Amino acid sequence: MRTLLITDIHGDTDNLEKIIEKEDFEAILCAGDLSDAREFDDYEGKLEEVLDLFDKKDKLVKAVPGNMDPEEACVKALRERRINLHRKIGSFDGFEAVGYGGGITPFGTPFEPSGEEIKTTVETLSQRMKSDTRLAVIHQPPSDCDLDIADGEHVGSPEVRELLEESEFDLVLTGHIHESRGRDSFNGTVAVNPGPVMEGYYAVAEIGDGIAVEMKEL
Repeated sequence: MRTLLITDIHGDTDNLEKIIEKEDFEAILCAGDLSDAREFDDYEGKLEEVLDLFDKKDKLVKAVPGNMDPEEACVKALRERRINLHRKIGSFDGFEAVGYGGGITPFGTPFEPSGEEIKTTVETLSQRMKSDTRLAVIHQPPSDCDLDIADGEHVGSPEVRELLEESEFDLVLTGHIHESRGRDSFNGTVAVNPGPVMEGYYAVAEIGDGIAVEMKEL
């Protein structure tokens, strides 16, 4: 199943539309920061613009909020579109995905769950997954890896790292740290930050008997 992997849109509908129009795909997974409560006075209006673009191709979409998405408002909108993956399991053709949004910063952003909350919730949900191919969508990256470096420092979550080292996920989509676009692995679990949509970055995953990920940009 050809799946767009995107994150950190921050309301950039121009780049999002270009990506959606450029690629052939069957599904979208989004790891958060769809709109941006610090950037837009009308957070919910901009969020709806983003979600309208998701609807444009009539494909299966699942998303979680980021730290710049107020949890309650964002999840409400995602539920209304039936695309919420936050604290949920989503079923796709040949795989399942589980999600958790939000991320820690020094800035007191709208949605900052603890690492322990993320780990406990995703662990519990993962025990209910039935597919042989399992993905996770977690906005907050794991600590001490190639995906959590901001200003030269590792700023990821130790609990998310423990989760990935102890889990049996085939692929984890993350984001949050714009400058840490790339991939890493944890005991066989591949983690990918495709880079922020607002800077023209994304990835495409071919998910079948195995998973092949291609990092792409506009």
